[in-house]
Amino acid sequence: MNTIGEYEVIEKISEGGMATVYKGLQTSLNRPVAIKVLSDNLSEHPEIREYFDRESLIIARLTHPNIIHVIDRGITSEGMPYFVMDFVEGSDLAMAIREGGYNTNQKLDVIIQVCKALSYAHKNGVVHRDIKPANVLIDSEGNALVSDFGIAQFFDSTAEGDALARESAIMGTPTYMSPEQKASPVEVTASSDVYSLGVLMYELFTGSKPLDSFKAPSEVNPHMPNRLESVILKCLEHDPLDRFASEDQIKDILLELLQGAHIQVTQKEEAIRGIAKMEDIFTLLDVIKEHRFGAVYLFRHKNTGQLMVVKKHRDTSEGFEEAKALATLKHKNIVDLHGVSGDKKLFIVVMEYISGGSLKDRLVRPHSWIQVLKTARDICDGLSFAHRNNIIHGNLRPSNILISSSGIAKIADFGLSEHYASGAGETNWYNIYGRPKSYGTDIFAAGVIFYEMLVGSVPAWGEDGFLPRKEFESLPGGVRSMVSKMLSREPENRYGRFDEVLVLINDMLAAYENEPTQLVAEEKDASPKGQTSELAGVMNRPSRSLLALALLFAVAIAYLFFTGKAAFYMEAIRQLW
Repeated sequence: MNTIGEYEVIEKISEGGMATVYKGLQTSLNRPVAIKVLSDNLSEHPEIREYFDRESLIIARLTHPNIIHVIDRGITSEGMPYFVMDFVEGSDLAMAIREGGYNTNQKLDVIIQVCKALSYAHKNGVVHRDIKPANVLIDSEGNALVSDFGIAQFFDSTAEGDALARESAIMGTPTYMSPEQKASPVEVTASSDVYSLGVLMYELFTGSKPLDSFKAPSEVNPHMPNRLESVILKCLEHDPLDRFASEDQIKDILLELLQGAHIQVTQKEEAIRGIAKMEDIFTLLDVIKEHRFGAVYLFRHKNTGQLMVVKKHRDTSEGFEEAKALATLKHKNIVDLHGVSGDKKLFIVVMEYISGGSLKDRLVRPHSWIQVLKTARDICDGLSFAHRNNIIHGNLRPSNILISSSGIAKIADFGLSEHYASGAGETNWYNIYGRPKSYGTDIFAAGVIFYEMLVGSVPAWGEDGFLPRKEFESLPGGVRSMVSKMLSREPENRYGRFDEVLVLINDMLAAYENEPTQLVAEEKDASPKGQTSELAGVMNRPSRSLLALALLFAVAIAYLFFTGKAAFYMEAIRQLW
């Protein structure tokens, strides 16, 4: 095999039951790549190709600093599915465990990075299914990158009861499998990855695997911190409901144990610069993001234990006045600001910590229209409140809509510059017409976000407005009509206030909750332009009920005439009247 697709094969790296991995060369860019070809037993199941084409696109869209990026995928000339991934110079966690040398802080750092990767994938509906040390790569700078995301699920996609489905029950690595995964592949959920992570942690911190009735980690490693042991044991609970609900919970506990030991000295110095007595009050736990416009940090209050986010904005005063105003206001769909300080060169915002990350982290897959309406209600409610207080966002996008652990959307970063469209020739998809910040541009931006949630991409535009994808055309008419109006290029044709959008959202959600089947049936009959049919638009539920009764009465009269009994009953009714 000299080539796979357009890639030159250099050498075989490894081979297992699931796949063979090659080191290759992408000749067009002259860069090394890793090529994973799935096993040839898939050739016996033609339905796998259709599944692969659909699901591999989702996996290829996973973009996270702790996940190996899939840059291409396809089918070999022999009919085998393959992935092309970034090639990592380094080793893997399995080798690190064998060789030793990692101290406790380094181990915690690796697990925290794995938690971030798993959390991101699970928020997008992708379960790994084969978490183990060999699938955690460590690059030359010590960064952990999880590989093989979702590949195991290609072995679980065939019809129920066939040979491959039975094989998939033990596909992966049994030592790291959760009890439910060993029992049946259809029982696998994100919680199964939590269990596998617990096995990995047990092995990393004790040097052995938790087989059968295993010992407590501290019995194997007497230096094991109590809180770390409790985390591992909770991950290894037999019942999925007794495990952690998300890797975010695990990550936050481990960050507190690590106490910022993984952060470089220069980063620590920058984090506390400009904030008086910061070290006396707060402990720096993590650097969430760094860029040329500033940085985002996670701190823990030393006395209360409360987690807080500190955002630093450099060389700008944009957003400062909005932040000061919001620091005096509270709304359930706007991130709470605990303090604001600074000047034109640097201003700092201290805000609540939202553990669920941003909406941007959840856009790999399209959302159901019901879920979009629920999130849209939160967003519109928060922005309506801000507008009533004369505060314009001006930079609304998925990355500054945060999602709480309970699924509530909360808006952040009011008034900031459009940093994401800073490059020459780049398009700001959330204000494509370049209009000055206004209530109307916030409504437009929200429309783009709702469309993106519904179909998985931002709108495409033509001379006459946006060009909806076929996925959008299949949505209920009320949803299409609302989003289309929000996306109108002419302000006068757009909604004037978020309250108008909220009325529509609440009506659609109420109708769905009261009579979901009826609503869906009506909406499917909507016209192509997103308007409900005249009959559905004019008739409410009471009038439909009266029509049904009238039809029933007419059928009864017809039956009586047909049987010759109509005269008898009409005379009886006349006498009673």
